[in-house]
Amino acid sequence: MSKMEDKMDKAALYLRLSKEDVDKINKGDDSESIVNQRLLLTDYAVSHDMQIVDVYSDDDYSGLYDDRPEFDRLIKDAKLGKYNVVIAKTQSRFTRNMEHMEKYLHHDFPLLGIRFIGVIDGVDTLNANNKKSRQINGLVNEWYCEDLSNNIRSVFKQKMKAGQFLGSFAPYGYEKDPDDKHKFIIDEYAANVVRKIYDLYLQGYSTKAISHMLEDEHIDNPTVYKQKKGLQYQNRQADEFSIKYNFWSITTINRILRNETYIGKLEQGTCEKVSYKDKKVVALPKEKWIVIDNHHEAIIDKELFYKVQKMRKSRRIVNVNQESGKKTHVFSGKLKCATCGHTMIKSGIVRGTNNDWYMRCQLANKSRGKECTSHNIRYSKIYEIVLKRIKAIVRSVLESNGNTEKLAAELMLNDNKKQIQQYRKEQQKAEEHINEITQSLKLLYQDRVNKEISDEMFFKLKENFDNELVELQKTSLETVQKIQKIEELIQSKDSIIQSVQRYADFSELTHEIVNDFIDYIEIDERKQNDSSEEQRIIIHWNF
Repeated sequence: MSKMEDKMDKAALYLRLSKEDVDKINKGDDSESIVNQRLLLTDYAVSHDMQIVDVYSDDDYSGLYDDRPEFDRLIKDAKLGKYNVVIAKTQSRFTRNMEHMEKYLHHDFPLLGIRFIGVIDGVDTLNANNKKSRQINGLVNEWYCEDLSNNIRSVFKQKMKAGQFLGSFAPYGYEKDPDDKHKFIIDEYAANVVRKIYDLYLQGYSTKAISHMLEDEHIDNPTVYKQKKGLQYQNRQADEFSIKYNFWSITTINRILRNETYIGKLEQGTCEKVSYKDKKVVALPKEKWIVIDNHHEAIIDKELFYKVQKMRKSRRIVNVNQESGKKTHVFSGKLKCATCGHTMIKSGIVRGTNNDWYMRCQLANKSRGKECTSHNIRYSKIYEIVLKRIKAIVRSVLESNGNTEKLAAELMLNDNKKQIQQYRKEQQKAEEHINEITQSLKLLYQDRVNKEISDEMFFKLKENFDNELVELQKTSLETVQKIQKIEELIQSKDSIIQSVQRYADFSELTHEIVNDFIDYIEIDERKQNDSSEEQRIIIHWNF
């Protein structure tokens, strides 16, 4: 790096496009577009003799929240000292949240020695007299978002009370009325599947048995069915393999069996956002729901529906009674199939026992062995192994007598010291390549400003550099995370001792103990030719 480059301010360009901006662009105003923001900020940086070290671009993200992918990366890089100037089109491009504005512009950035510049609105944290105008801008931006949120909420509530369906997709069994998108009509094929589910349940079949019967008949689950109809439907509550392999989950069956939509009711407003500034949604008590009776044609007769609800309630009571006396499943969510990565689930009582059961690969269970093998293993065996290993760790801590270096060496697995050295070499190599590309990008920007290359050539070369840079940054970040994970043990060995000391006299495993010590456990398949029936269990510790 030359002396001139060393003296230059290192600039980070932040770009953001929200849904509101997309609407503007569609109406003919492309001044907000990502491309034009990039050009504006690039020209500003180059004309003010600043070195552009990175560009951070969030497409279709609200300025109210700070959990934006590129924004997160921007803040992480700020803490690493990668730049000393942040440039955005306006303050509102950076954030519309007053709290976040104060946090970053007036607290975190000054502590890190970072200057913020809003090109269009003249915001510059280097100018102390500019602070009040920044705060006024922050208030105006927040008022705008609050008013917009309240207006939208009020309009939506009135529409709900008027019986207008506001969901993006009609419930399974229905489809939106082509003459009125706020109403829905019966989808006869799907409605017959719903009726079949209710009928089978009334005959005494379990939800698990019903799911298998639907799969045997090659009936598409609701998500797959809607997607095959051409709808851009995504079920965030569904597990990924239910969609991938067209499985019917027990959760889906239960949801259909309790859904009052099928008796003609429209239920909306069942939850709401805690605040317009927060994405968190909370469920509302049923008395606050907006319910419209006889809103649409029923698929299920009311008498039949409530008969099913009575059966569901009685079955739940039976299941609870049957489970009494069993050990708590302390490894819930922690057991993974070593082959496919899916969760291991309870599957059948071990013959001749009262309180022991098998754990089985969920994918194998759902696909009946077609997509993965069972990986069957006794719960008691896992329990015994984990209990023994954790007791050994606790004992090592208690016997270390403050020799934390020795303890750290004992707890580090898989020759981590050598692994750290290898990771550091990889990370250094990636960083060197990143610096090379960054310098090439700087020269490219200068060539464009000086009109030594055409815009077409600039964007073509820029795209190639950007793609390569993204991959290198990803590799570098992943490597750093690997190193940090290994080093965390050494850095936090004292806190490990304090934490472990709480369990000095434990005799049984609990959820708390398992969560404190273990990230997850992999269960390998037993080798077919292994007469000893040994099965590999890989414990991934939190340290």
